[in-house]
Amino acid sequence: MMHVLSFRDVSCWFDDQRVVNSVSFDVAPSEIVCLLGPSGCGKTTSLRLAGGMETPDSGEVLISGKTVSTPIHVVPPEKRNIGFLFQDYALFPHLSVLENICFGIRHLAEKERLALARDLLAQVNMTAFEDCFPHTMSGGEQQRAALARALAPEPALLLMDEPFSSLDQQLRNQMRDLTIKMLKRTGAAGLIVTHDAADALRMADRVAVQRAGQLVQIGTPENIYAAPVDIGVARMFGQVNALSGGELGSDALAPVGGARVRAWAANDMIGVRPTDIACAASGPAYAISARLVAQRHVGTGWLCDYELKSGALWQAVLREPAAPEGDNFFVPADRLMVFKQSEK
Repeated sequence: MMHVLSFRDVSCWFDDQRVVNSVSFDVAPSEIVCLLGPSGCGKTTSLRLAGGMETPDSGEVLISGKTVSTPIHVVPPEKRNIGFLFQDYALFPHLSVLENICFGIRHLAEKERLALARDLLAQVNMTAFEDCFPHTMSGGEQQRAALARALAPEPALLLMDEPFSSLDQQLRNQMRDLTIKMLKRTGAAGLIVTHDAADALRMADRVAVQRAGQLVQIGTPENIYAAPVDIGVARMFGQVNALSGGELGSDALAPVGGARVRAWAANDMIGVRPTDIACAASGPAYAISARLVAQRHVGTGWLCDYELKSGALWQAVLREPAAPEGDNFFVPADRLMVFKQSEK
C-alpha cells in the first residue's frame, strides 16, 4: 500500500537543540493520525516538516510515495497536494466566505469553481454565510469556513495544527465530528497536532505520542489508553493514581476472583485510573486496603478519596447510585498498569 505521508528517520535541529529526533511513521489513505504531546515536544515542527515549511537535517519525508523533503531539497507546500487547518483559521479578511473557498481552486472554470465552493458550504452548514466576511462571524463559523476552504482543492492530506483549541467545549466537539465526517467523505488523510488527549481519543485512527522530539508510542487510541508504555504516556490521557513498588509496601494488591499474583521491583511504577476503581470485584481483580476519607457527588457518580496504608491518597470515580460506604476498593486485573521503570 502506498502511504499518503511517510517520515523516514527524520530529525530537525534548531541551533543546538534536536527538536525532532529520528521520527518514523506513516499515514495511510483516509487515515487520521494524531501527534499528541506537551508543548515543546516537536509535534508542530513535525507538522511543518510534513508541510514543507521546515527542512529536515536528516531523513526524508514522502507524500504519496514521492520524496518531498531531504536535507538538500524541499518541495514547496503548494506543490504537495496538501491542505492546512490552523488554530487562527487564516481566512483572508478582505474576501467573503465564498471568495475564500474559491481562492485555492482558481484553476477551475468559474461555474465549476462556484458549484464546488457552494457544495462545500452546504456540507459544513454555512450556505447562508457565503457573502459574509470573516470578522462578522463567530469562531466556530470561521473554523467551518476554513475547513471548507482547506478541502476545496481536494488535497490528499490535511495538516491540522491545534485547530480546535480556541473553541469552547461544545463547539470543539462539533468541529471534531464535522472534520472527521468531511475527511471521510472526501477521502483525504489527516495529520492533526494537539496536546489535548480528547482530540486524539475522539478523532484519531492512530495516535503517535511525541516527547522530547521522539515518538515514544504509536497505536490505536484504545491500545494506547489501555496499554501505555510508561506512566508519562498514561497521564496524557487523564489522572492516574500511582505509587512505586517500594512506596506501595504493605498496600500489596491481593488477587481475588482468579487474578494472578503480581510481583514488582521497588522502582516499578503501579498505576490505576480513578475510573477503573470499583467497590466490588466482578471478575479477576486486586483488592487494596484503604480508608475512605472523603466523597462528593459529581453528577455521573461519586468522586472518592481513599487513604492507603502508606499514607498516599488515591482518587476513585465510582458509578454508584448511593454514596459508597466501604473502605477497601478493587481494581480489575486488566486495568492495573505496572511499568518497569519509574517516570523520569
